[in-house]
Amino acid sequence: MENDKLENEYITKKDLEEQTQVILTAVDSVLDKRLTENLKKVEDNLRSEIYIVRNELNEKIDGAKNELKHDINNVQTLIDGYVKEQEEFKQEFVIMKEEMKQIKQIIKEKLGIEIQAI
Repeated sequence: MENDKLENEYITKKDLEEQTQVILTAVDSVLDKRLTENLKKVEDNLRSEIYIVRNELNEKIDGAKNELKHDINNVQTLIDGYVKEQEEFKQEFVIMKEEMKQIKQIIKEKLGIEIQAI
């Protein structure tokens, strides 16, 4: 009698829809879990890569800063040397100008010749 009951049972469209919904919900749950896990892995990998790239950039920037400081110090040393030479030249010029006045004065007094620029 039980066999007769099983043979007479029909699967309705509603039964199929319910089973389909249960299967889809289960598959969706599994896929959602896997997607979340994979996104977490990708996010962790990206964070790691960003950290590495940031460190490399910071090292390059620090290297460039140090190189620039060195170059600026070299230029400053060159400028200081140039300014010192110009000051020495100026002092020598002032001394020579004064000596030339004295020479002209002596020539005028002793020889009676006045020297002038044209």
